[in-house]
Amino acid sequence: MKKSVRIRLFSLLVAAAVLGGAVTAAAIMGSPYETLKYAVLDAVTERNATIEGIATLTVNGVQTENSKTHSIQGDKSSLVYRFDDEGNNVGFYYSTNGLSVSSLGFVMDDGTEWYSASVYRSDKYYSGRSMASFFSDDERNSAAMRFFELLADTVIGDLKNNITMTSENGVRRVQGTLTESQVPEIVKAGLDMLIEQSGGGYHGGTNKVSFDGRVYVYEDYRINQGVKSVTVCRQQVLPMTAEERENWDNGTFYENLGKEDFWGITYIDDVPYIADGARTVVDDYKVPATIDDYGDYDEGDLFSMPMKSLAIKYIHGEADVDMDGNLLRVNLSGTCTVTDVFGRTSDVEVKASADFSDIGTSDPACPIPGAEQLLTPEFVYSLFGNESMSVYFTLNEDGSINEDSVTTTHPRGWTGMSPPMPPMAAAADAPAYPYAVAAPSAYEVTTIVPAVPDVPEVPETPEVDW
Repeated sequence: MKKSVRIRLFSLLVAAAVLGGAVTAAAIMGSPYETLKYAVLDAVTERNATIEGIATLTVNGVQTENSKTHSIQGDKSSLVYRFDDEGNNVGFYYSTNGLSVSSLGFVMDDGTEWYSASVYRSDKYYSGRSMASFFSDDERNSAAMRFFELLADTVIGDLKNNITMTSENGVRRVQGTLTESQVPEIVKAGLDMLIEQSGGGYHGGTNKVSFDGRVYVYEDYRINQGVKSVTVCRQQVLPMTAEERENWDNGTFYENLGKEDFWGITYIDDVPYIADGARTVVDDYKVPATIDDYGDYDEGDLFSMPMKSLAIKYIHGEADVDMDGNLLRVNLSGTCTVTDVFGRTSDVEVKASADFSDIGTSDPACPIPGAEQLLTPEFVYSLFGNESMSVYFTLNEDGSINEDSVTTTHPRGWTGMSPPMPPMAAAADAPAYPYAVAAPSAYEVTTIVPAVPDVPEVPETPEVDW
């Protein structure tokens, strides 16, 4: 199943699950609803905590997705582990002041694994978000947030009366179940709106109509909200000469082009041709989409198509809150029946859980020992003449960074927009590090590396797919 499709489905069911989670906040120790409501809001606001979670998606009795997450958010650093579909740890992303380190997941034929890091000078206080952080402290205390709290209070209404609560060893457990008949009309209307918008994303492609070796006629099409829009185009092309094709294959085509009226490259049956003039639109029309128009989506995947309806069967929620108001655990499950625009139906079950620990005491460290001490602006400046760089490296047998491997060239051989960097042997010729005297906003360096501001933007912690 495609990621965008998973996100669409999870968005719909999580929207309903959030309602179930809110419903579970209905009765806690003399303050039904308020205690857990604030615990949930605090949990999704930037804070120091360790979070481990898992989410599964089952379609017609077959588990199709299994997403695991593990995030450690400290006061001055954050660490997010990555997992594959089987739940195996396949990498990490670590971020702190002036440094972010990530496992590339790129392994050479000889088994060598490469890692990447972004080094930059920053005296700013570290501020990062864990995988569950949706709001900053300022956003949490904003007028907009107070409005949404009041809206949630209104939506939940009398549903809080269906909730049970127990208390044991200083932990309060709240649980409840929401059925389709209990879903408020305003929520049903919101789900209908989301379902309608689920077909708003488009699916498109190109179909060849004819090609006589010189004139290429093709259709560009896109499907949006069940309507297929087709544009028929005509493009004259020239076959590449043997020399041009060789240059194309070895990556030197554009620098050897020598054409003032170059119109671009057109692929026909996976073969590159040189466009000879601008394309001409021959026809433009719209027709209803059919199942065959989604032919290159996963066969038999119900959620490859726009949804027509989503009928909730039930949503069950449980949550544990300590006496200090901290959310310790949340467990949500739900089932629904989904029907696509072509009438195909499927039974769907979603389960999601998260555990919160080390609240206020989490202090993540980089999984690579010595990385923070080695990868400094001074170090990269001594090698490459610039204090703010993205570098790649391998590890020694003891897990530390192999200093001789540090390079700006990606393991696949490309360097992005920058020209190739000089070899490590040239490090001795790098200019002396200037911070002992002064710190101008940009340094005069060779044309090998462009100058950058001395305080670049701090990269954000990447989002993690649940």
